[in-house]
Amino acid sequence: GITFPNGRKDFPSAPVPQTWYATALANAIAGTELNPGENDFEFFLNSSTDWYYGTDGATPDEQHDLVSIALHEMGHGLGFVGLSKKEGGTGSLGLLLQSDFAPLVTSFPWPQLDTLPGIFDRFLAHPQTGPLELMENPGTALGSAMTSNQLRFNGAFAMDANGGIEPRIYSPSVFALGSSCVHLNESTYPEGTPNELMTPFSSAGSANHWPGPLCLAIMRDIGWTIAPDVGLAEHSHHDRIGVYPNPVIDRLNLLVPFQHTRTATIMDAMGRTVETIGIINSIDVCLLAPGSYTLRVEGTGQVVRFMKQ
Repeated sequence: GITFPNGRKDFPSAPVPQTWYATALANAIAGTELNPGENDFEFFLNSSTDWYYGTDGATPDEQHDLVSIALHEMGHGLGFVGLSKKEGGTGSLGLLLQSDFAPLVTSFPWPQLDTLPGIFDRFLAHPQTGPLELMENPGTALGSAMTSNQLRFNGAFAMDANGGIEPRIYSPSVFALGSSCVHLNESTYPEGTPNELMTPFSSAGSANHWPGPLCLAIMRDIGWTIAPDVGLAEHSHHDRIGVYPNPVIDRLNLLVPFQHTRTATIMDAMGRTVETIGIINSIDVCLLAPGSYTLRVEGTGQVVRFMKQ
């Protein structure tokens, strides 16, 4: 999936001038419809994907959960999104063009971004070189920060929700338009953890219908008012298992929130048992051949897919 938020800047009561806000957020702040006749955001989903259309989160191993992907894309439409781009060694904010995403086209006019950041971008910072908004734009220092694998989100609400630490943002060494600098970091918040919804990847068989505390906190930082009871509970989520990193090279870490010992079975893509283990914190997978595997925790009915590189 991919999302294109409509945008507004310098609207009445805009908290930060010369800054783009997703129109849905701008409308909420202004208390009025700033874009009559236009969509607030549009998202596109791959029609060739084998989608699971159920709403119960019981996604079969071979399908992708439509609800999870739609919620993720709606998060971007509501403002969990930036205006970063990198060409060669030069990074920029506010130079995105409609043509960058061809052949997809929005029904609303593409804004002239004028090298201005989005409100999400204004919270991005590198631990050593500082906030992106203070770097030359466009510039090579900005490009280096965007591909440093070290970007953080320094909003006060987000830090409070993350134990006083700036949440880590996905900024891999190779810039990926539409993924880099607009998601939580996959390896820091892996599948099966509370903040996985707004990470860049989703595997078949996985489902998450909860925004997670960091997503809600970031929404508050960029300007949303969150009702007190929003996102407080997704009880089934807390009993889920998870693995990271995914893909894995040598050691697979397990997140198993159960209080008593269980066994787990690793199966290959053909469903053949490769190994049976007792639940531990990590598994040495060096001897596994590259490919797709399934980890099944016995007695829970839960499975997690992972890739061995």
